[in-house]
Amino acid sequence: MSPTPDKKDRGLILIVDDNQVNLDVLARRLERDGYRVASRDNAVALEAAIEILHPDAVLLDWMMPVRNGYEALVGLRQIYDSHHLPIIMVTARDEGEAVSDAINAGANDFVTKPIDFKVLSSRLAGVLARRQYVIDQANMAAELEHLVALRTASLQEANAMLAEEMRERAAAEQRALRLARTDSLTGLPNRLRFLEQLSAACKAQAGPNFYVIHVDIDRFRSINAVHGPEAGDAVLQEVAKRLLGLAAPEELVARLAADEFAILTPCPQNWEDAKLLGEAVHQTLKEPLRIPNRNLSLNISIGVAGSGDVPCDDVALLLACDAAVKAAQSEGGDRIAIFDDTLAAKIRESVTIKAELAAGIPRGEIVPYFQPTVSFSTGEVNGAEVLARWNHPTRGLVSPAVFIPAAEETGLVDDLFWAILPRACEAALRASQTAKLAVNLSPSQVLDQFFPQKVLSELNRAGFPPKRLEIEMTETALFADMSATKTALESLRNQGVGVALDDFGVGFSSLSLLRELPITKVKIDRSFVADILRVQSSATLVRSIISLCDSLDLEVTAEGIEEEQVAVQLAEWGCHYGQGYWLGRPSAELVSVSPWNSDRQRKAA
Repeated sequence: MSPTPDKKDRGLILIVDDNQVNLDVLARRLERDGYRVASRDNAVALEAAIEILHPDAVLLDWMMPVRNGYEALVGLRQIYDSHHLPIIMVTARDEGEAVSDAINAGANDFVTKPIDFKVLSSRLAGVLARRQYVIDQANMAAELEHLVALRTASLQEANAMLAEEMRERAAAEQRALRLARTDSLTGLPNRLRFLEQLSAACKAQAGPNFYVIHVDIDRFRSINAVHGPEAGDAVLQEVAKRLLGLAAPEELVARLAADEFAILTPCPQNWEDAKLLGEAVHQTLKEPLRIPNRNLSLNISIGVAGSGDVPCDDVALLLACDAAVKAAQSEGGDRIAIFDDTLAAKIRESVTIKAELAAGIPRGEIVPYFQPTVSFSTGEVNGAEVLARWNHPTRGLVSPAVFIPAAEETGLVDDLFWAILPRACEAALRASQTAKLAVNLSPSQVLDQFFPQKVLSELNRAGFPPKRLEIEMTETALFADMSATKTALESLRNQGVGVALDDFGVGFSSLSLLRELPITKVKIDRSFVADILRVQSSATLVRSIISLCDSLDLEVTAEGIEEEQVAVQLAEWGCHYGQGYWLGRPSAELVSVSPWNSDRQRKAA
């Protein structure tokens, strides 16, 4: 049975009555009201029928054979509660006690016979409405519980993802910290990690003394220049490997800079242990290194300083090590220097010199001296190299060997240059109408993009012709930045300024520099010139340089001429100019007479 098409389906009602007439009457009336109807004529196995039919409500007659309505009600309530299976009992009017028993047993409502269909319709609508409310609430609760479960799962997943991200971030931060404190080429701790460890050691004042062994590869830049950067990298990696193999587990090996390494070592026994370790490092690194396609031998300068020798301060200790390394290098390099009281006194003197130099430059204490350059063809002084001298108010004339390194270390080289250039130009203009001036440049000056304009502006201010100025640079300075150097030198050359390559012969890339840069003159290093009369290889090298420059249409100046026969020999080989103590010592005035010219005039007479 089904409701009429124009009626809304109001649910399935199960009628249980042993009277067929009652069943038929109730069924028709309920169907007219929009209900679907199912019926049974007894209450036996009623639970099974309900399990199959799933009615929305049950109309249960009280009086039935075999199993009456009360017994069926009690059985059903053991399985179904009154909210989900409403049961309306149908009783006779005189069965008041039965109604009470039915309500107590779990009936939702009752109607009496003969049935008033308005009453039945109302009570049936009421129990179904309550049932639907319970179902809706249950569905809402289930849906809410489902949403909560989904939200909880989502939050758990988000928390898991967040926890994983935090773990990954922590791991990434740890990796970043390791990378920030690790040298990528050698895998050693870098300067930052070393300084942290050194600072921690300095703060642990109650602990034993410790020492720093500072290792510097002498002239490492030349390895890159001659053999290429890959060979240089291989050298650094091999040095790191050897240092690690030599160090004890409690010692820290680090790479501080391009060609500098350090070992931080506790030394609880005595000072000799650190010295012995420094000697072991030097010996280990002096053994030839096998790198791709070649063997190389290194010159190693080592400085050793201990926490007991300076105030326990990381900066002071590193300065002490650096001073020891520089002391080793100042004695020719490839040796060990220990920071001691004598070296400490030298450092204090160096600090004083630097401070006095910084104050003396603006006071005009830096003056130009001139070392003459003589033309072998005419015998005349054709110019001079400008040298800086420090006329100290109390120390007197300070040696360049003292204050030039101090200027380089404090960045005062540029200040020295600009202090003596205008004074040198004025002196040259007073002394001669043609004499040229040669001035030395540092790498930092060439890297200044405005340097050519500054030079030309200074020459213009002094009224000194650019063609009378010559710039001298060593290969070391040129290697700082070849592109910037070339640009600066070409700019000066275009204005007439000459460019000389100083100390030619002692470097590694001289021939390529002659080709790439606007060189106008080559100055042969004094170490070759001094021996040309006694050492055949020096004579051959100097003659080859003169011949090469002649073929390239370059002028040649020989430095370090200390005796007449050397000058004579150079002139015979075709050298253009000479410079050295025999031809003229540096002086405060630009001289015009040379021994070479006087000797020629005497012989001619």
